[in-house]
Amino acid sequence: MLRPLTRADSPEIDRMLKTRRQVIMVLLLVITTSVAAYIWSQAIDDLDGKPTYSKIEDGLYLGGSVKKPPPGTKAVLNLCEAEDSYHAEIHSWEPIPDAAPAPSLKWLRKRVEFVDEQQRANRQTYVHCHGGISRAPMVVTAYYMYKNKWSRDEALAFVRSKRDIIGPNPAFMDLLLEWEKELKRE
Repeated sequence: MLRPLTRADSPEIDRMLKTRRQVIMVLLLVITTSVAAYIWSQAIDDLDGKPTYSKIEDGLYLGGSVKKPPPGTKAVLNLCEAEDSYHAEIHSWEPIPDAAPAPSLKWLRKRVEFVDEQQRANRQTYVHCHGGISRAPMVVTAYYMYKNKWSRDEALAFVRSKRDIIGPNPAFMDLLLEWEKELKRE
């Protein structure tokens, strides 16, 4: 049988309501995140009618996750934390998070050497991460620094002139400065 609430029950009721509010907030956050992820996944191959990749120069493309790479692609460097649903003749999956800490200089050098090897072999290459904004542009920028002996800012300006939405995160920008110093020592 239910008893009437008294003033003594108030703290317990407050705790129960606070817990329920917290559970509801977490559920709302999970639902909102799931809906946003679904919408993003539906739009990932086509933003405003344009592909999510950009031609940087003949034989080298930079972009985000796609169902199919640019036509004619022979080599892919995927930096996403998710594997691609397709496979190119040469396919390298090197997942890194888009967050600090940045990978090591050794890791970056291996990715730059991969891109360089594909370009020297005249294989059309697609370098991508989830959105083509931070991780993949870091590697492509590092490649141009290596190839053309450019500073970070020169290479970044060049890549940005071909894909204006790029913006490597601060940890990646710092890594590119370290890479610039490394290249000067060589």
